[in-house]
Amino acid sequence: MKTFPTSAVWCFGILFISVSLITIGSSEVQVVGPADRVDALAGDDIILPCSLKPNISAKDMLVQWTGLYLKTRNVHLYRQGRDSNEDQFPSYRGRTSMFHEELKNGNVSLKLTRVTLSDTGRYRCFLPTLTSQVKETTIQLLVGAVSQPVISIDGTKDWGVVLKCESGGWFPEPDMEWLDSSGTNPPADGPPEKHRDSEGLYTVRQHVTVDKTDTNMFTCRVHQTEINHLKETEIHVPDDVFPKSQVELIIGLIAAAVVVLAASAGVYMWRKYTEEKRELLEQQVKNLKLIREVKRDALVVDIHRVHLSQNVTLVIPIAFFLIRSERYYEIHAARTRQDQMKLLYQALEEAEDTRRMKSDFYRILLDLEPDLLIDLGATFVDVNKDQLIQKVTKVKPILLELFYEKLYCNTRIHQMTSQDQMRQLYQALEEADDPRRVKLDFYRILLDLEPDLLIDLGKNLFLWLHITGI
Repeated sequence: MKTFPTSAVWCFGILFISVSLITIGSSEVQVVGPADRVDALAGDDIILPCSLKPNISAKDMLVQWTGLYLKTRNVHLYRQGRDSNEDQFPSYRGRTSMFHEELKNGNVSLKLTRVTLSDTGRYRCFLPTLTSQVKETTIQLLVGAVSQPVISIDGTKDWGVVLKCESGGWFPEPDMEWLDSSGTNPPADGPPEKHRDSEGLYTVRQHVTVDKTDTNMFTCRVHQTEINHLKETEIHVPDDVFPKSQVELIIGLIAAAVVVLAASAGVYMWRKYTEEKRELLEQQVKNLKLIREVKRDALVVDIHRVHLSQNVTLVIPIAFFLIRSERYYEIHAARTRQDQMKLLYQALEEAEDTRRMKSDFYRILLDLEPDLLIDLGATFVDVNKDQLIQKVTKVKPILLELFYEKLYCNTRIHQMTSQDQMRQLYQALEEADDPRRVKLDFYRILLDLEPDLLIDLGKNLFLWLHITGI
């Protein structure tokens, strides 16, 4: 076998090393970063890209990540084959890491978790041990913040409805616009109002007066062009929220005047009856009356939970006026009214003062959907007529409050049995100018005087409503 001389082997090795050095020298190693800015939302985990070109191992190199603020901040340091963050800026502790398995491929990128607005700025990726001229690169990071806009009905103006859209917690500064169902911009009542809080976050709001359309659907859109993020919320304004025509307005004013006069007459009679006791009992009566009304209203909401869950239509406006928490957004996002009502009832049960919250729900419902409650009370009184005639015992207080002159002042009625008194009361209910409204008043009085009886009969009413499909 032939062998090469030792001197020939050494010459070949020297030649190979020289050629290798020439090859490496002709392709200088550079630190390369992204061409574009890195955008993120507060709370995101992001990667600041940085690598070596050509891809050579950086496992044994020194890698420095710094933040280029007014005063340079130490963000992350890798040296001698491990992370060395003893001098790391406090706000970055526990949030930075490098991809150790990728260092052999020249990947020295930095992962930054749970980014905040204060992380916005320029970052330098620096490898000082490189012999090349390009030892560093700079990456720009922009951290933004967004939130869902909230629309509310803010009254009426002329013959339109005033809508308010508000959204807080934005960065950078956002823009706001209104759209109708056709995609056009209704004229706003002024430019968007923008405020910046102590944390640097923007709140933007804008009012718009809209007229009735085919759909009554309107959208508030908030967008941030720098980070290319958009949030929007849609609202349907019911027809009955828009102001009535002039004829309807005049009729309404006349009806209101009649109601005011009737109420004034009732108040006068009530004051005359209670004058001697009023000074002593005024505050107690006021407190007891408030407690009684709250208890009564909450009882209606509980007794008729199933029926209300199936028939209330204006769930979103009710939830907006009633609930000031994240639960409102869950209700708003629910697909069906039944699902919305289910979540609304859960919020009522979870409230600190459940009874008070249910009473507020009843009061709002009485304003927005009075016919639903009137029909509910009148139907209860009609369906349970025979049972109420037989079982109601406290008839005289009811007569006193409902038919003072017509029945209570009649001495003959005090000589009758409670069943006959109830029959006279039912006859008076049917002869009233507005039987449905008076029956609702009768029902509310029963809730105060005989709640246990109504709870028991309420179960039968639910079965009857379910069978008849009402």
